[in-house]
Amino acid sequence: MLAMQYRFVLPADYDMAIIRQRIRERGHLLDGFPHLEWKAYLWSEQDVRQPGSVNAYAPLYLWRDNEGINRFLSSPGFKALCADFGRPHVDVWQVWDSIGSNAMPTASVCHCQTQAILPGQPLDALLQQEQERASRLQQQGALSVLTAYDPGQWQLLRVSAWRCEQDFWQQEMDGTCYRIGYVATGAGGAMQTRGGLGGA
Repeated sequence: MLAMQYRFVLPADYDMAIIRQRIRERGHLLDGFPHLEWKAYLWSEQDVRQPGSVNAYAPLYLWRDNEGINRFLSSPGFKALCADFGRPHVDVWQVWDSIGSNAMPTASVCHCQTQAILPGQPLDALLQQEQERASRLQQQGALSVLTAYDPGQWQLLRVSAWRCEQDFWQQEMDGTCYRIGYVATGAGGAMQTRGGLGGA
């Protein structure tokens, strides 16, 4: 399985109602898309009470295989996105672990964090550590947890989805918190999966 994300940082005075409307009107169009597990339509809004917060639109995808990515990036939908915002840099990660996918549509908040994988850091030990972290997050109330890595940039991705903002803020985690506007599920619907080291 593969995780994929692109992010548009928007001007501070951008009307985020435009993004919310875009999600309401277009989010369902990806339901049933081949090879898609789920797509979470993520967005954030600048808040003076939260240093570093920005207006952003940052959809996150979980694909069952590379064929889904190929189909989507050549689709009319992605072409329309590029026409509206410009062609984004697209990050793709190899999925290590994905648990609770069935619950993604019930989440309203998503937390994303990236971290460098240090030179010489054993991947098998890191995988075990991240699986233990994912289990703890579920015990603390996370509905879904995704862990993936990019061996090109040697970067780790952690994603957790929560029922409400209050549940998330109780965890005091570093990273970026997004609101979830909609979760599209692919053909066959979301399923719970557990990957392994090197699994795609």
